[in-house]
Amino acid sequence: MPVLKTLVDEETKAKVVKTTKSLGLSESEFLRVIISEIIESDKESEHKISEKTDEILTTTLARITVRMPTFVIQKAKKRAEKKKMALSRWIAALVQSNLLRQPVHNEREILILQASNRELAAIGRNINQIAKTLNESFYKTEAVRIDMLAELTKAIEKNKTSIDSLIRASQNVWEVE
Repeated sequence: MPVLKTLVDEETKAKVVKTTKSLGLSESEFLRVIISEIIESDKESEHKISEKTDEILTTTLARITVRMPTFVIQKAKKRAEKKKMALSRWIAALVQSNLLRQPVHNEREILILQASNRELAAIGRNINQIAKTLNESFYKTEAVRIDMLAELTKAIEKNKTSIDSLIRASQNVWEVE
């Protein structure tokens, strides 16, 4: 199934958690119900939602106009294309990265980090299985093969290398060439 995601402030998140608990729904189920209601609602509700949406967008995002020389805009467009981002999103990420001194990740990088977390979870499960085997048969250490441990070490190193290169790339992408 396709996924919809959004960021909310802590207060909104707390309200959603409280509401979903009281309704006995998961957050995903709750959002599905709300979306379904809105999509199937009448025009009057649609107008109210449109007003609320405008209010939310104007309080969470601000628009700014910046004048730049054409050659700078062209270079920025090329960088944004390399990063597979819209120009406005790339400029916002550039400013955010420089002000907060933290890399801003694009969707591909986030997918890589999620894959890394899955790999680390799998490695953790393998280590737990090894520990369980050792605890159950303390004197039968041959049950844990050395090659299994070597595979885990390789997987950990591969994961570390992937994350290190992603971090370097993310940090360098926002620096001046």
